[in-house]
Amino acid sequence: MAFSAAEQGWIAKLKSAEYGQAHLLPDNAEPKDVKRLLADVTLADKVYPGGLLSYIRNARKLLADSKAGVNPFEGYTPVVPEGESPEVGSPEYAAFEKKGLEELGCTAFVLVAGGLGERLGYPSIKIGLPSETATGTTYCELYVKYILAFQEVASKRLGKPVKLPLAIMVSGDTHDATVKLLQDNNNFGMDADQIVIMLQEKVPALLDNDAKIAVKADDPFRIETKPHGHGDVHTLLCQHGLPEKWEKDGKKWVVFFQV
Repeated sequence: MAFSAAEQGWIAKLKSAEYGQAHLLPDNAEPKDVKRLLADVTLADKVYPGGLLSYIRNARKLLADSKAGVNPFEGYTPVVPEGESPEVGSPEYAAFEKKGLEELGCTAFVLVAGGLGERLGYPSIKIGLPSETATGTTYCELYVKYILAFQEVASKRLGKPVKLPLAIMVSGDTHDATVKLLQDNNNFGMDADQIVIMLQEKVPALLDNDAKIAVKADDPFRIETKPHGHGDVHTLLCQHGLPEKWEKDGKKWVVFFQV
């Protein structure tokens, strides 16, 4: 079984000192198994901004700094921001609320929903949890209803129909259940073209401080992966072209929230 030029290129890269992943390619490996491994490697290279080598380099630096006890915040002095905290019902609060209402039509919403509710004793997605017990309204429905209420207010104020977009970041663990929850409930009244589902791919798990990539316990030719954290939401928004689209649609503000 011959390797393609791209596969040969990856084999050479993995064996190089720069990548340092020769352990993934034992000498007695069957070509069909190597191809399965390289499929995972190719996906990992596409998922991380800058590619797999960038991921390995960043990991090595962070792991080395951690081992050496380097404080990434050395030289910084923490300061509690003052900001504004008006009392609910006060004239100041009403003034801020009025200003917010004026900007509703220019707002987009981003829900980070990559987690399961296991630690809460719930076996499925967090946004499927009931927000209260009287009606059993899920958090997903509650969020959508709030956005639709904002949308109605914005439409009345502007005198024309307004749509407030919602982007939802999901993981491999929550994607199917999130899509099903929305489909089974007709998006809780929201138009389908308002919602964008952004799948957060996982990144390779690492074995040691040299950033050697781990493989699955039951298959040495499949890469073990792990979630990469909430910070990926910004990358996903850009990959889906949403900042440009929202700006073109007149949006100026983005509200990020999660369960």
